[in-house]
Amino acid sequence: MMRVLAGIVVVVCACAIAAAGALVVIAPQLNFTARATPSWLETRLAGYVLRRAVRNHAAAQPNPLPATAENIKAGEHEYLEHCAVCHAPDGSARDLLGADFFPPIARLARGAPSWSDGELYYIIANGIRYTGMPGFGQRHDPGEIWKMILWIRHLPHLTAQEKAELNQRGECMPQHEQHSPAPLSYFSRGKRLA
Repeated sequence: MMRVLAGIVVVVCACAIAAAGALVVIAPQLNFTARATPSWLETRLAGYVLRRAVRNHAAAQPNPLPATAENIKAGEHEYLEHCAVCHAPDGSARDLLGADFFPPIARLARGAPSWSDGELYYIIANGIRYTGMPGFGQRHDPGEIWKMILWIRHLPHLTAQEKAELNQRGECMPQHEQHSPAPLSYFSRGKRLA
């Protein structure tokens, strides 16, 4: 019995070493540029890992701030100052930078409702490595982040007047050649964002 168990351990270790060796040899041959379209498998795997990591680390808490007009307005100010350059003033992920991102910039007006308040707080406060999403938690008060989340929650419900005002503000922001954001993002939980 010990021989069989030892044989299984040796086979498992040999497979693990072979897989690691293949990864070391094959991975550098892949195209990791932000302009390259990743494979379906890479997109799904990275999205799954990201969603699980956020879910495992984010606190399960609702926004402690009430959605008052004052808090939402303050959240709009913080969002326009820190987030709109990438996510666009209306949360549409309209590319104001004229840059290529992978994963694509999250369309907050459509994708954010699928995340809990605690998950959004975790993402904004800590950022997400290898996505271009910076963390704001060390230099911003938690209240500022919670107010941004109130504004992000408001984005899908913008009135026509609010959209017009935001578009006018967006025209004042530095813009480059416009590109349409890709339809899927790691932040979309596998749902189409378009």
